[in-house]
Amino acid sequence: MNVNEPLVKVKFYAGLRAKAGEEKIECHAAKVKDVLHILRDKYGPDFNKALNSCHIYLNHDSIAFLHGPNTKLKEGDVLHILPPTGGG
Repeated sequence: MNVNEPLVKVKFYAGLRAKAGEEKIECHAAKVKDVLHILRDKYGPDFNKALNSCHIYLNHDSIAFLHGPNTKLKEGDVLHILPPTGGG
């Protein structure tokens, strides 16, 4: 953790929230990939397996339409991590 990097919020939804054991965290990170590394270290294999199929949004935009894991973060950004959903 580098306190010189932006402080961002990370919110978990549905089953991922249960695997994390909490609704949200805050961490210092420069890019989305840095947050993912922090999460993988903090929560372990079950969480990591679920994380691999999740959709990630930075504020209101999917990181898939930004720069993916290389998307830069700024102070106050919120990452929303949602497991895939289905229905019919």
